[in-house]
Amino acid sequence: MPRMHGPSSADETAPAPNATDGRDAGEEWGAFWLGSMGQEQFVPFAETSSIGRDHTCVVVLDGGDVSRHHATIRRDGPLFVLSDRESRNGTFVNGVALGSQPVCLRLGDVIRIGGWVGVVARALEGVSMEFERRAGGTILGPSMRYALAPALLEAAKSLPIILEGETGSGKEVAARLLHEASGRPGPFVAVNCAAIPESLAEAELFGFRKAAFTGAARDQEGHFRAADGGTLLLDEIIDLPAAIQSKLLRVIEQREVVPLGESHPVKVDVGIVVAAQEGLARAVAQKRFRGDLHARLDGMTVALPALRHRREEIPVLFRHFLASAAPGEPPALSPRLLERLCVYDWPFNVRELAQLARRMRASTQGQSLLCSTQLPTEMVDDARRGPASDLVASPAPDGALAGLAEALRRCDGNVSLAAEHLGISRGKAYRLIKKANLQPLARKARS
Repeated sequence: MPRMHGPSSADETAPAPNATDGRDAGEEWGAFWLGSMGQEQFVPFAETSSIGRDHTCVVVLDGGDVSRHHATIRRDGPLFVLSDRESRNGTFVNGVALGSQPVCLRLGDVIRIGGWVGVVARALEGVSMEFERRAGGTILGPSMRYALAPALLEAAKSLPIILEGETGSGKEVAARLLHEASGRPGPFVAVNCAAIPESLAEAELFGFRKAAFTGAARDQEGHFRAADGGTLLLDEIIDLPAAIQSKLLRVIEQREVVPLGESHPVKVDVGIVVAAQEGLARAVAQKRFRGDLHARLDGMTVALPALRHRREEIPVLFRHFLASAAPGEPPALSPRLLERLCVYDWPFNVRELAQLARRMRASTQGQSLLCSTQLPTEMVDDARRGPASDLVASPAPDGALAGLAEALRRCDGNVSLAAEHLGISRGKAYRLIKKANLQPLARKARS
């Protein structure tokens, strides 16, 4: 685990949802350090933060592939500047080798040092930077907790809540958390409004009596009555037909439904959460959504951050999805794989991340280490990743030799995979092998 010396780390923190160059007054920046074996810890930046494996560094990163004094982050007015200290294996920012030129860090930047990846984040008072793992497998990172905190406090008041966020950003997970926080004893029911045929929307939402229309072979209670006493999530609500929007407004105001074929209303007690990929206010302005319905639903609006705006959560969520995809111990992740996962923009958000984890777990059964070369082609962008680290050909310290020997053991003697795991070039790995006289392993790697 990374260890911090000097100023103590803040306990109550949260990252910002966007990447900027400057630093506002009162903000505290830091890096969320993530290791290839699942380590995770947020360390705030000091005025000068030395990084390396030496115990005197402000940020101590273990591993033979980390130099004793590897890099430095220093504050320069409102900026934080990262410099490499002529480390043996180099320092990388967003997949590109830093070299001798310092760089100003932005929120969301991804730093790779040896076997560690650090994601630059901003700390805000009130939210812990630690991950929260809930029963049922839900993992909440600091950004999601920060976004949901006001709504979770108000959940018990039965106010309608609007969740806005890109596809796959976790709106249904957020709605379930709001249901749990509400204390409502009834069920949680999720409905995808975009999947309901227009001709059946009223019947599916409000229910119907047997023989109310052709094909109605039995009574159907509808989604509102199914969620009675609990919470109903109306996902993609903008796709509801205008006529149904009008009836939905009456249901919410009167707290009763009139099933098709019935003449008397039925009382319902339902907490309402609605979700949309775009802002409902924009849809109202474009006359695609009723303004009076929006006003009635807007007890509170929560904007969920896209995955690319909470990059520190990506490795943690990816490991979780790997573990849940198949029984047994999930494989370790190489530093460059961690880096590529964090740098990628994830247009389909958590849903895309989960699908990639399931696909890679299925296609790499029996492997103990996943590397960036096993990622889809669109994620292995050599131009963004930068050149391989082969900066210094001088003899490596014993720690680096030990690290390579362990990587070769775990990679069954495959030099390319071992180099990938350590974040060094294959050529440098061969030089280390020659120095340590690891000839059998070298021959096995070429076979």
